[in-house]
Amino acid sequence: MGELTRRGNELEVRLGGVELRGWRPHIEANGVLHVASEVSLHKSASGLVVTAHFEAAALGLVLHARLSDDSGEMLVFEGEIRNDSGAPVSLGKVYPLWSETLEIPGDAAALVMLPQPGVISRRMVYRCAAPDCPRESKVKTLWYNAAGETAFLLGFDTFGRCDTVVSMESAAAGTIPGVRAAADFGGWNLAPGETTGLERLVLAAGRDPHALLQAWADRAAAACVPRPRQWEDVPVGWLGWSWVDCFHVENYEEVMLRNCRAIRERLGGHDIRYVWLSIGNLAEGSPGAWLDWNTSAFPSGPEGLVAKLNALGFRLGLWCAPFYLCSDLTELVQRFEAEGALLQRSGKPLVVCEAWRYGKHGNKPEAERPCIYALDPSHPSSQAFVARTFETYRRWGVRYFMIDFLNAGCGTVGPYPYDGLHDPRLVPGPEAYRRFLGVVREACGDDTYLLSSSGPTLHNAGFVDAVRTGNDFGEGRQISPASFFYPASYIINQAGFWTGPLFALRNQACSYATHRKLFINDSGNVLTLDSPLPLEDARIHAAIHTFGGSPAMVGDDVDRMAPERLELLRRTLPRPRDVAFPVDLFDTPHPDYPKIFRYTVRKLWGRFDVVVVYNFAAEALVRTLTWRKLGIGDGPHLVWEFWNGEYLGRFDDEVHLTVPPNSVRIFRLTPDRGHPCVLGTDMHLTMGDKELREVAWDAKSLTLSGRAWRPRGETGHVFVHAPEGLAVTDPTGLWIAKDGRDQSLIIKIALHFDGDDAAWSVGFAP
Repeated sequence: MGELTRRGNELEVRLGGVELRGWRPHIEANGVLHVASEVSLHKSASGLVVTAHFEAAALGLVLHARLSDDSGEMLVFEGEIRNDSGAPVSLGKVYPLWSETLEIPGDAAALVMLPQPGVISRRMVYRCAAPDCPRESKVKTLWYNAAGETAFLLGFDTFGRCDTVVSMESAAAGTIPGVRAAADFGGWNLAPGETTGLERLVLAAGRDPHALLQAWADRAAAACVPRPRQWEDVPVGWLGWSWVDCFHVENYEEVMLRNCRAIRERLGGHDIRYVWLSIGNLAEGSPGAWLDWNTSAFPSGPEGLVAKLNALGFRLGLWCAPFYLCSDLTELVQRFEAEGALLQRSGKPLVVCEAWRYGKHGNKPEAERPCIYALDPSHPSSQAFVARTFETYRRWGVRYFMIDFLNAGCGTVGPYPYDGLHDPRLVPGPEAYRRFLGVVREACGDDTYLLSSSGPTLHNAGFVDAVRTGNDFGEGRQISPASFFYPASYIINQAGFWTGPLFALRNQACSYATHRKLFINDSGNVLTLDSPLPLEDARIHAAIHTFGGSPAMVGDDVDRMAPERLELLRRTLPRPRDVAFPVDLFDTPHPDYPKIFRYTVRKLWGRFDVVVVYNFAAEALVRTLTWRKLGIGDGPHLVWEFWNGEYLGRFDDEVHLTVPPNSVRIFRLTPDRGHPCVLGTDMHLTMGDKELREVAWDAKSLTLSGRAWRPRGETGHVFVHAPEGLAVTDPTGLWIAKDGRDQSLIIKIALHFDGDDAAWSVGFAP
């Protein structure tokens, strides 16, 4: 049972084997750090109450603590600060928790940590003893010691007002010194005699780190205001850019329209409904000139383009960086600066990009490129400017946005702290940032899909539909000397590059718990599959997109796409909603990476599991995976591999898998019930989740039957397993093989789709 006690003027916590000692709250007030002069603990009707007095600052801190449920493995603290002085107090970081040591049982060398960055960056699990292990995390930190079978989560499950930070001094041993949790008010003034609330602090311990992560995400979603949005489908669209330069080589509008026509002709029946137009709609490519339309690249004009796209069944999407203001927009910059609507740093306009290199500016010498300033999110002029932009876009018919470079306006959550805000009533950082996001959300409309990028992730919950939780995976670039890609438009053969799959896979694994709780996790971004991307790389890209639950913008030139790569694209459609579970997330700390993911399919007609194994190494990956480790049901399973169309055999409680270098393998594990069953299909990477609508075994007639769906004109195959002792009653049109190891039958059934579900059945006899 968890315990919170007081020793002298300090607190101690024992929770699930974890001990936190020497806990004494601290507060930054008027630029000075104060330690609590007196700490008391007493019982109340609802739990425990911690009271801390800061005599020198005339401040008081109250923490209402409750022990969770029956397990006693979670402590939740609701806090408030009171100003007992006769003058306003400028609050900085408020540390409801400032402890001397945190002790997590187990071998110190086995202790790992999953930090939470404030904005999108490379995510991974670290060994705490490693010199590059981060010492600071936003919102929360999770520690896990496999040797002691102990996980501990410390952080906040509300984070909408203050920048919340968890830090430690070092972690070279099992006893971690200087563990702190702070809510940063950023200089916000607390009036005399007034009280203000803190973000909710949580300490949770248990044996399963995944359970702690998922429970945290559930609590954060329940506490989020406004409630997280639930976009039901998984948006799919077209961006291009990978193999076509719409800025220098071809006309952007012509490329877009011919690809939209090609999608309807070559991918008919699949729900691909968006077109993402990025930067090219801006006349000069200058952020801030949002309504200055590029008539040379798009001669139809915005409403004319929308009409043409709508006629083809598409909705227009745009890129926009709502905080950004390009310095070459002289009159606009002067106006905003005069009104005080630009963020400041050290008394000067805050520069958030030294040299803007996109659009026409990408062709200029470095020294001639404009810089980018940031709008003050609290200023009425900034809010009106952004509202007018998105209201106009909505009137034009835009229903998809990727809002970018949001790190410019989030303050200390990201890399650009600022001096202060125009509106002093708002706390700098999350509160002002989220107020600004609310303006964008209202202006673009509830039926508009809003995706955020290059900025905060967690702090966007409630306003956006999806968050880019990963890198610019799969993106190409314009062919200009300013680009690292020059003189090409795409980078291949470098998995760890910032547009590569390894970056995306790590972030997908580390962020999985928030998917469809706080927002849709967009870890896939752009799906590029065509050659000269190597085939195995294309398969890796397809798998990351499919099993990430991630929306996708197609990066290929669909009009010219090789037929075999187009077929690979089809196998990722329709998009699954769920994200695969990262089985070995905490077993593969940096510089290693998660390799094993489980995707569970539950249907009325049965359950099976898909196991996806990635290998970015130059040598084969060999693994023995137990059912317990995979988290699947007990008993024998039949294993089928997707790419090779291979039956690996029947396994009782573990399976031995080999994955070639620089490749991915996808295995379907089907419980063996002792009668014929589906092993897999070649129509979708999930092998049954999206294309098999019914499967039934009739024990009386010894018949296995089902229905499958694909768009009109497509073909595919279902693969069936029958145990030894059965024969097919009518082999007509079937491919039937006997496995030489266990004498079972492997049967291939061909399906042709003419617009309706394709029914199939196989009868058996002893």
